[in-house]
Amino acid sequence: MNDRIRVLQRQPRRISITLSYHVHEALLSRSEEEGRSVSNLCAFLLEDALRDQRRNLVTPAQPLIHQGAISPNSHVKARRF
Repeated sequence: MNDRIRVLQRQPRRISITLSYHVHEALLSRSEEEGRSVSNLCAFLLEDALRDQRRNLVTPAQPLIHQGAISPNSHVKARRF
C-alpha cells in the first residue's frame, strides 16, 4: 500500500445520527459550558467511552446486570444518558 493511501485512510470520518430532543439539548448545553462544538463533544465522548470499554473489556450491558439493575434474562435494552 502506498503512502498516499495510508494517509487518506487516517482522515477523520463523518457520520450522521438521530438523537432524542433531550439528548441533543444536554449535548448542546454541555458543549456551550465547555466552549466546544457539539460535534467535537460527541467525538470526545464516543472516543472516551470506547477507550473505557476496551480498558474494562466489558460489554455495555454487563455492568447493569452485575449491579442487579436488570436481570440477565431481560429483553429490555438499558439506556444511559
